[in-house]
Amino acid sequence: PLQRCLSLTESISDMWVLFKLVRVAFQTSNYSFARAILEKRLVRGCSRQQSFMYFNALSTLAHGEEVLAVKGAKGIAESMELLSSCNSLLTSLAALEQNDKFGFQLEFIRLRLDTLNLIAITRSLYAEILMTEGTLSGKNNRTTLFRKNIGKSFGLLVSRLKKMYRLWGLHRCQQTRSTLRTLQAMCQLLSEFTKYGTKEAKNSSTPTSTSAPTQSMNMTLSKLRTDVLEQMPKLKQKDDSVSHASGLLLGLDVILKCPCPFPSGFFLMKPIPRAIVNISADPNILPKTISQNDDHDVTVDAKSGAEVIDAFPGLVTKVILSGVLPEKFIQTADVAFSEIIAWTTLQYEGQLYEEDDAVDSDVGGSNRFTLRDGPDSGETAGTLLPAGKFIMPVTFEPLLQEGYYKVIIELGCRDVRGGEWKVPTSSPLEVIFRVDDEGSI
Repeated sequence: PLQRCLSLTESISDMWVLFKLVRVAFQTSNYSFARAILEKRLVRGCSRQQSFMYFNALSTLAHGEEVLAVKGAKGIAESMELLSSCNSLLTSLAALEQNDKFGFQLEFIRLRLDTLNLIAITRSLYAEILMTEGTLSGKNNRTTLFRKNIGKSFGLLVSRLKKMYRLWGLHRCQQTRSTLRTLQAMCQLLSEFTKYGTKEAKNSSTPTSTSAPTQSMNMTLSKLRTDVLEQMPKLKQKDDSVSHASGLLLGLDVILKCPCPFPSGFFLMKPIPRAIVNISADPNILPKTISQNDDHDVTVDAKSGAEVIDAFPGLVTKVILSGVLPEKFIQTADVAFSEIIAWTTLQYEGQLYEEDDAVDSDVGGSNRFTLRDGPDSGETAGTLLPAGKFIMPVTFEPLLQEGYYKVIIELGCRDVRGGEWKVPTSSPLEVIFRVDDEGSI
């Protein structure tokens, strides 16, 4: 069938039609067909340096996925080498273009590389458990430590996929969003399977998935996860680490040979328009900009140029967010939205005055800690005004301790279906609260 399809493409002279065939081949996991068109037709026919690099990157990517689908676990090393070459080509191409239009492609490739690397480490670890028949699984050694960390590592991949979904999902098609949700569900499944058997998993209840349950593939993975986790505690063996390792290795081999879902948004090379946002103090308080002529010693990093706002201890502090979303941001959104959201992270940065016996290393990073982060601190929502404009107050709870506090604000939007997405901004949204009982006005 492959040779027949290739013979049919020989009569096609339009390069754009050939490229559309390559896109369809990637989406349907026909990597050998995509690679043949790229190497025999598109790479040879391109006249621009950027086009040559891009087609070579796609050909290398198709080769890497093809090797993995054919060889499975035996082809991980070769596949990772090819994917790393693809990542290097796309990185060089992004440097030539000098914009962020390859951001989605680079993040997807790096996530794929990290996933394969983690799967290879997991296979080596559980193969060792099989060889030693689980005799080392209950001791405080390297194997036990790795078993604890592997589940957390897959959990970090889930977090990265969530961030990628929230950033790019609004400007990509439904197939791309479904693919990212499926990959997220797969990593969640592996995270929970690898955590089973550790002391933390035995002392806790059965974990639940945070992925979208209405998506068909996620429903299948959720049912598989539930059925397997229910059967594992019923094993009557004295030490079930061997059976767990054997089952996990079989599952990993199946995942490797199953072609990876490929997002159609990978071929959309457009950066996300960035919003222009201003942060100002509430009119009832006096803002002040960081200055080298400040009467007090500043114990925070002033290189960012973030605005410093004086605040009273024990009183509510408020800032005003105002800005405008670019017209292209609204036009390229795949789902309509009408609300703007602000998520805040509050960090204690340092004390107001340096102590006489303090050492330079004692002031700064070692004193920093997060007080409120993301959804735990609540969110502020506002209505999107005509022409993409918005203005909304963000209120913070009273701060009782004197010192410098750094506020990091993440801008987002909510669509008509309740989905929440991240809105990139032209500059970081940061402000510093200076809580001083004596110096505030």
